[in-house]
Parts: sequence; structure tokens; C-alpha cells
Amino acid sequence: MKSFNKIVLQSLPALMLILAINITYAQEERKIIRQGNKNFKEKNFDHALLNYKKATEINPDLLELNNNIGIANYRSDNFNDAASSFDVYLKNITDNKQKAEAFYNLGNSYLQAKEYDKSIQSYKNALRLDPTHDKSRYNMAVATKIQQQQQNQNNQNQNQQQNQQNQQNNQNKDNKKQDKNKDNNQNENDNKDRNNKQQSSPQQQDNKMSREEMERFLESLQQKERDLQEKLNKEKFKIQKRNIEKDW
Repeated sequence: MKSFNKIVLQSLPALMLILAINITYAQEERKIIRQGNKNFKEKNFDHALLNYKKATEINPDLLELNNNIGIANYRSDNFNDAASSFDVYLKNITDNKQKAEAFYNLGNSYLQAKEYDKSIQSYKNALRLDPTHDKSRYNMAVATKIQQQQQNQNNQNQNQQQNQQNQQNNQNKDNKKQDKNKDNNQNENDNKDRNNKQQSSPQQQDNKMSREEMERFLESLQQKERDLQEKLNKEKFKIQKRNIEKDW
């Protein structure tokens, strides 16, 4: 008995040290959480988020603090991070009212992230847990309407793109047809030019032959003129010779 008491007494300082450390950590995490709440009230959401995360690093069992982290992320426009935090929070609570509110916050995060299917499903989950949760019912209607408008816009854009594509295809066909007609017209003109050249060619040849004949004719005339001149000169020489003989 004395030996057991001795062991217990020897263990007390270590136990007291552990308790002191836990108390110190608890005080520190509460201080950080209070600072985070203060930052949140002052709408300094980035600092609030840092403090909440720091508190969870000190004590990972503070799973419910993920709700605060989710809200701070949402207010900082970090919608995907907010959805992740609310999802973790949902896995660690059992009260239907709290879960309905968490599903509502999750739906809002998905709605802001433009993930409308997930948003609508989250609102439905909230209403299953709490049929009187009118905020979820209203936001689900908003999300459904936005989703329908987006689908209509997408369909309209697709139709517009298809119409533009059809117009482009028709324009290309018209251009090809015009080019083909242009080629045909060009071929016809080329054929006409070719025929004209062929038709004009004999005439040019005739003209060329006529000029050759004309040159030969002129040369013949010149030759005749030379012959005539030579004959005249001979006749003149004879006359002169007779005259000279007569004078003697």
C-alpha cells in the first residue's frame, strides 16, 4: 500500500504538468477564438479566418469551429473553401436544426460558386431535415431559376453559333460558286481570244505575202527601168557615133 501511494505521489508532478499545459493551450485557443470573433464582428474576415485556423491547429478536435471558418471564407468570397469547411462541419454534428442551417450555408456557397446542381441539392437536404426552413426554399427557387436562365442562354448561344456557322458555310459555297463562274468566264474569254488570234492569223499571213509580192514587183519594175535606161544609153551612143562620122 505504501509502495502504491509512493508511485502515485511520484506521478502527481507529471500529471500536474500535463494539466497545466492543457490549461495553457485551452486558454490560448480560447484567446485566439475570441480574437477571431472580434475580427469577424469588425468585418475583418481575413484576420478572423487566420485566427480560427490557428485555433484548430492548436486543438484539431475543435471540429465545430469549421462552421466559423466556412462563414469567414464565404464573407471573403472564398466560396469553394467555404463549401469544403461546411462539408466538414456537417460530418461532425447530429442536431437536425444545426444540420439544416449548415446545408443552407453549403447551398449558398455552391450558389455563389455557380455550381447550381450542388446548390439545389443542398437546399433540398436542408428542407428534408427542417421543412420549415423557408430560406432554403426561397434560395432553391432562385438557384433553379438561375440555372434555367443559364441553360436557355447556353441554348441560345449554341443556336446563334450554329446559325453563324451555317451562314459562313453558305457564304463559302457562294464564294466557291462565284469563283467557279469567274473561272468559267475567264476560260470563255481565253477561248475567244484564242479564236480571234487564230482567225486573224491567216490575214496577217496574207498581208505578209502581199508585202513580199509587192517588194518583188517593185524590184521587177526597177530592173525593167534599169534595162530601159541601159537600152536608151546604147541608142544615144549610136546616134552620137553616126553624127561624128558624118562630120568627118
